Amino acid sequence: MAVRYGIVGCGYVGAAVAKSFRSKGFELTGTITRPERLNELCALVDHPRIYCTGDPFADVSFFDRLDGVLIAVAPRSGHYCPHQYDLVYRQGMDALASVLRRRRSSSPLHVTYLSSAGVYGDQQGSLCDEERPPDVSSELNAALVSAERSVLELESSLLSCSVLRLGGIYGPNQDIPAMFRAVSGQCVSKNGDHINAWIHRDDVVRGVSFAFDRSLSGIYNLVDDLRVSRRELSRVLCDADGLPPVLWESRDRPGARVFNASVSNGRLKSLGFQLAVPSMLEVATAC
Repeated sequence: MAVRYGIVGCGYVGAAVAKSFRSKGFELTGTITRPERLNELCALVDHPRIYCTGDPFADVSFFDRLDGVLIAVAPRSGHYCPHQYDLVYRQGMDALASVLRRRRSSSPLHVTYLSSAGVYGDQQGSLCDEERPPDVSSELNAALVSAERSVLELESSLLSCSVLRLGGIYGPNQDIPAMFRAVSGQCVSKNGDHINAWIHRDDVVRGVSFAFDRSLSGIYNLVDDLRVSRRELSRVLCDADGLPPVLWESRDRPGARVFNASVSNGRLKSLGFQLAVPSMLEVATAC
């Protein structure tokens, strides 16, 4: 019998997971929130559904038939504000957790939830593993951590639950190096001394597969090996093309959400996970 897998949120990452898992012969159920994307979803999964996590009238019976589920929800592009984060990550994830808790099945289910390494916030660039408490001084981070907690509290004899904290995603149609090069020689009103975390989209897909295959439980950082500041990253990228450097600020804007942490991927690697793309620079500066 084929593995029955669900993907709640078939956006940039969810769609890539669907393509990969379909190639493995999985029977896929996928959800979106916008009806105009339904035709696109039909080409990706066996059972397409329009589903909003906070909808009390939604048909959620499809969860009863799954062996695994990926939760890859996010606010719509451009809606990164406390209200939208509350709707998606507090109210929406609480509602989805209630649905999974009431699941009418006696078969095991593995849950993978995609979170963000940005929850570490301002650690002044120090090395952070999964034991480091997140920085919830930001309302956005607090909402993300609330969503993580909703998932992890589902852990039971029938539900194994993992949280993957992702770096900023780059890859096909998400050309982060090109974005840096596009502002070469220009002033950017962000602190260039901050260290961010990154991950290639294909390694996110591989990480989701790894979590399901190993029935992982708990929190895991899914980031690549690159741990440099925005200023250094942009310098290397611009130098490779003979471009002037990006002119970053050296201070934080008042009230800005800060992410400045060197995020460790050691926990996943210790379990045998290997990155296909260890660094953005390997592909960005390749001849």
